[in-house]
Amino acid sequence: MENWMQAAGQLAQAGLPSLGSLIGSITGGPLGGTIGGAVGRGAAAAIGAALGVAPTPEAITQAVAADPAGAQIKLSAIEADAKTQADYLADIANARAMQLGLVQTQSWVQNMPAIVTLLIFLAWITLTVALYFVQAEIPERVYQLLSQAYGASNLALGTAIAFWLGSSRSSQIKDNQITALLPGSGRR
Repeated sequence: MENWMQAAGQLAQAGLPSLGSLIGSITGGPLGGTIGGAVGRGAAAAIGAALGVAPTPEAITQAVAADPAGAQIKLSAIEADAKTQADYLADIANARAMQLGLVQTQSWVQNMPAIVTLLIFLAWITLTVALYFVQAEIPERVYQLLSQAYGASNLALGTAIAFWLGSSRSSQIKDNQITALLPGSGRR
């Protein structure tokens, strides 16, 4: 276990703190043996593959020690992806916290997602009826505009449904795992 902590520290010193945190999650905190361990082992496998070594603490440590600058270059894409994912998850958490705050303060704005969803649904129904059930001759330019609006309403309706139903269960589990392991998440 100590070897993973050494590898994590070495990655952090090489300018890759997010990767160091992910690797450190193999042993750290209450999630170390379960979710954290699985994510950490996945990160170790990706790091080992990028460095061209086995995903073991010894091999990673030796590769980084042998060429810290080269390791930083090879692992910078993984580090950037980890930071992007952290930012994305923070944005989702902020949006959820804002919505919860509106509900708790009983603000009228709390109803806006429902109102917008209803308007999107009504627009979709109206465009569906106009395109598929109106028997009158529609000029070509108007038909093209209606078709574009119908496509946009389909996309908006899908987004609204995803807002209310959330993403898939496995995606939610993955987001929770990554959030728990990121530095500063407070959920270690």
